[in-house]
Amino acid sequence: MDRAKDDRVSYAGLAGGLTGCITRFICQPLDVLKIRLQLQVEPISAGSAVSKYRSIAQTMTCIYREEGTLAFWKGHNPAQLLSLVYGVAQFSFYERFNGVLRNLAFFEQHDRARNFTCGACSGSFAALIIMPLDVIRTRLVSQDPGRGYKNTIQAVSVIYRLEGIRGLYRGLGPAMLQIAPLAGGQFMFYNLFGTAIKKFEHLPENAALPPVELFMCGGLAGLCTKLLVYPLDLAKKRLQIQGFASNRQSFGQHFVANHMLQCLYEVGRHEGIRGLYKGLSPSLLKAGFTTAFYFTIYDWLLFMFNKGFRKAL
Repeated sequence: MDRAKDDRVSYAGLAGGLTGCITRFICQPLDVLKIRLQLQVEPISAGSAVSKYRSIAQTMTCIYREEGTLAFWKGHNPAQLLSLVYGVAQFSFYERFNGVLRNLAFFEQHDRARNFTCGACSGSFAALIIMPLDVIRTRLVSQDPGRGYKNTIQAVSVIYRLEGIRGLYRGLGPAMLQIAPLAGGQFMFYNLFGTAIKKFEHLPENAALPPVELFMCGGLAGLCTKLLVYPLDLAKKRLQIQGFASNRQSFGQHFVANHMLQCLYEVGRHEGIRGLYKGLSPSLLKAGFTTAFYFTIYDWLLFMFNKGFRKAL
């Protein structure tokens, strides 16, 4: 049993990194849709004559018509690197921290609390590391064709030169506030749904669930947690484009805010409560699919790595 746990920890970083890359490529178009809708100040309504984007279907058609198919993978390179670094950092930290807390009396008797604590801490650690990549990804997705940054390296150089280190960490406040309940909730709900399925099917606690059921557990975990923290995600995106207005001339009114509280207040005052949930539909689709693919692929890769390792011995 101890050997199996050691193997799981050893391969956690590699499995987490590969999982992040695969999942990011599949779900990147949903991320582009989400960010475009989150940043639009005008109403997202079919009846709005002043809005560039009015629905998911119309947004997809508009992006394809104006920018082509590759636009759905805008910002993919920094996003891919973001997923790789985030996956390695999050899952490596999670497995190691989980191993430490498992030996403590309190957490030995409270699996849900241990899963949430490990997920929250690992997610916060990973989010702090990848924040500059998140800022660059958001700006590449939201800039006008032919304007802004040509690539990730240029973006880092320009942002640091014009805005300083603070520019690379715009939106850090809401990012850190949301990541603990988001990451912690994902691991907690994922294990909660997995345990419920095992009890329903009368399976032993250490039994491996088939891919379809892992996919369902991951999807439900992503949906539950995303609903709780979505306004903070919107605030993060709005803050990340501050100082970038000159490169977003074709997207309507530019939103201005100096900090998270002002951002949330201004959105609520001018765009209503619904404004805090702009882009929720593609975000929920992305959260569900991303988390589902994430945990399904992660557990499958760990199984394959450990199986291959045992054969090699």
